[in-house]
Amino acid sequence: MKTTVIVPVYNRPDALRLAVRSLLERADQADLDILIVDDGSTDQTPSVAAHLAQSTTNVRVVPRENGGVAAARNTGLLNLLADTQIVTFLDSDDIIAANRFAPDLAVLCDNPDIEITYGDMVGTDQIDPETLCPAEGAIARRMTSIHLSCALMRRSLVDRIGLFDTDLRQAEDTDYLLRIFESGTKFAQTDTICHYYLRHPGNMTKKLDEAKKSFALALMKSIQRRKADPSRKLNKPSFNIDFPAELL
Repeated sequence: MKTTVIVPVYNRPDALRLAVRSLLERADQADLDILIVDDGSTDQTPSVAAHLAQSTTNVRVVPRENGGVAAARNTGLLNLLADTQIVTFLDSDDIIAANRFAPDLAVLCDNPDIEITYGDMVGTDQIDPETLCPAEGAIARRMTSIHLSCALMRRSLVDRIGLFDTDLRQAEDTDYLLRIFESGTKFAQTDTICHYYLRHPGNMTKKLDEAKKSFALALMKSIQRRKADPSRKLNKPSFNIDFPAELL
């Protein structure tokens, strides 16, 4: 199944190289279409992205004016291939785990009624650039968190849910996933480690006060939707939203 991975990026040339490399090293598991959305970068990111696209046939680049991560993800959704069947996302500073695609794609292939699989992530403070795994001595904590890279979604589901809410500065991914799990879709919670989430000073979610406000707003929007339409029920995976203190 053609699987499009949308990678929004802004001014992260070195991280982008590692993120795309981690995807290319898993290309034996899936028919990958890696879609880099350059959100108006002002450094070497555009040239790095262009080089990656020139180096392999399954990497594409769509440039856009800077508009934030929600708008960049929307650009990705609006540029899916005609034959894209599965959609997922990877932040440009994260790393796809070794066995990310095969088990979850098998679930989707064997169960046509399941529209989304949802696995785990590992939060860490350091990635080994050679192994693309948490470095020796690094903090590494596995969790079932609210993160887009943990999901593989059928194209039909994405088309039905629509675009990201660009009014949300952060937690637009939380809002999107809540909209999915409110919709009554059938999901499978898997035992897959999907990606390594790298904590560093540049993470948007490091700005905790703003992140908490955006998260609360996303939850409020979910409550309002369900009040307005009682048929919407929040049927979701068992999330662990308490990020380990040592990684904050």
